[in-house]
Amino acid sequence: MDNIRTMRRHRKILSTVVVLLALGIVSLLCSVKLPVQTCQAYDVYIEDPVEVFEEHVRFLYEMIGLKNNGLDFDIFRYALIGYYNLKGNGAIKKRGIISIIDYRKSSNDERFYVIDLINKKVLYHTLVAHGRHSGDMYARYFSNEPGSLKSSLGFFVTGDTYEGEHGYSLYLYGKERGINDKARERRIIVHGAYYARSSFIEQYGRLGRSQGCPALPAGVHIDIIDTIVGGTCLFQFYNDSQYLQRSSLLDIEKAAAQLAEEYSPFIQIKVPDR
Repeated sequence: MDNIRTMRRHRKILSTVVVLLALGIVSLLCSVKLPVQTCQAYDVYIEDPVEVFEEHVRFLYEMIGLKNNGLDFDIFRYALIGYYNLKGNGAIKKRGIISIIDYRKSSNDERFYVIDLINKKVLYHTLVAHGRHSGDMYARYFSNEPGSLKSSLGFFVTGDTYEGEHGYSLYLYGKERGINDKARERRIIVHGAYYARSSFIEQYGRLGRSQGCPALPAGVHIDIIDTIVGGTCLFQFYNDSQYLQRSSLLDIEKAAAQLAEEYSPFIQIKVPDR
């Protein structure tokens, strides 16, 4: 019996490694824009597609070097689950780019990340302001209601740019009903602000606050907006148990199925008979 269990465990590990190697090769092909015909499809037997997804997330986390950039693994994992579910829903138009805000951190810390999943690198890592009524130095209170002046949690998709009262700005569309879906009604956007600069911290001891928008350092915001415009994923996170329970986009089984479907031209993932 012990030998059978050991063999099954070794088969699971080997299958997962094979899938990860294949995903890495496919990711490389995508990054250099080679035609898909250059890659042959293979049948790979695995015990659990969710386990492959988990290893895929771990692989990306380590390859990108996110720990060295101060982004915790659990936030990146949540972000990738939602990202793949949004892709499955057809909401993501510009693939490979994901933005993450870690509202567990002080506003004095660089807590806004723009990550290139294809080329496996952090494109931007900078300050970001939270809503006036979300908290002082730390954001602790979140809302979806107009007039609350609070930040919202969850997954957003970026829209088009425009020139408004804050200058060059970017529309955001909340994708979670009852959590952030009033973002357009609330005029929640990405924009630049003088109070989101490090010089403001030096003068006042903390970053300034917005009316609920993720406000970026003025000047830097232009390049960031140009990178994330046009249908990319933005994830705003705080360790809120109610959000984690309510969010329909944190379904890991659906995310794992979407990952398997994406790479199905290259890898035929099959679960063996038990």
